[in-house]
Amino acid sequence: MIPGGDVLVTGAAGFIGRHTVAAFHNAGHQVTAVDLRQAPGHLAREARWQRGSFTDPALLTEIATGRYATVVHQAGISDTRAPAGPELDETNTAGPLQLADACRTAGTRLIYASSHSVYGTLHHRAPIAEDADTDSSRCSGPLNPYAASKLALDQQMRARHGTGLDWVGLRYTNVFGPDERDKGPMASILSQLLLQAARTGQIRVFDDSLTAARDYIPVETVSATIVQLAQQPPVPAAVYNLGAGFAVSFADVAQWCAHLHRETLVQPLLVELVPNPATAAYQYFTCADMTALDKALPNRPTVSTASVEARAAELFATFRDRKP
Repeated sequence: MIPGGDVLVTGAAGFIGRHTVAAFHNAGHQVTAVDLRQAPGHLAREARWQRGSFTDPALLTEIATGRYATVVHQAGISDTRAPAGPELDETNTAGPLQLADACRTAGTRLIYASSHSVYGTLHHRAPIAEDADTDSSRCSGPLNPYAASKLALDQQMRARHGTGLDWVGLRYTNVFGPDERDKGPMASILSQLLLQAARTGQIRVFDDSLTAARDYIPVETVSATIVQLAQQPPVPAAVYNLGAGFAVSFADVAQWCAHLHRETLVQPLLVELVPNPATAAYQYFTCADMTALDKALPNRPTVSTASVEARAAELFATFRDRKP
């Protein structure tokens, strides 16, 4: 794909979708954006917006005719509390497979969103690789129907499209950044804690999670990686982890929040420890082994602990200065 090639982004009004649209527009591409929701005002002129489902027959036909050089699929049910059933299966598994079939017909590159949640509980506090997703000695596997729907998609893509389709699935870790608040309780825990600290001077943390740790990646790094995958020669068709490659403990995040709050108000941050109501479905450690993507995309954008902390500080300032 060459710079300026036409791109279709599904789920374009969502958190990662919005940043993906902006990143492709800024890189010089003609972007078509599809979502069930209206176009965000600040992006209305950066894409051709179509309101509707990504499985609309007319859209699938348009894709199959070769209208787009790349399809970036960000749409889906992202609520980890969503119940199992036909709606989840059709939206997160069967529907994306229809997109894949249309892309295969056209010779269009497909980049789709998967999730680090497919691994469930990691049995060792070490980065986990993509080929360990069904290794019971390494991880538990999905802890909820949402994660199961993402793993099912990944498995179907591997089984159906070993050859003949230029595709990449990206297992995002904990993506955070500005413009995330419409996700509500599904917003990244880092953003939620920064918002609490900036607005109330107090954060609430599960009492069994201070030693827990998560792999956080800024949304700008995710969107930049997607654009790079679209513009460069094809990488091997596969599912790839996309995270920072290191985990930050909740205790460290609490220290970040305390430091930022003290700098602003010269007051200590209050930390409330509350019971964890869902210990069986809670990921106490997430960390992506980035070896595969490093090999496939050696010049990809990366982050460090310092850069994640700096990005968190910028987000804290945004929350502090913005009216509720």
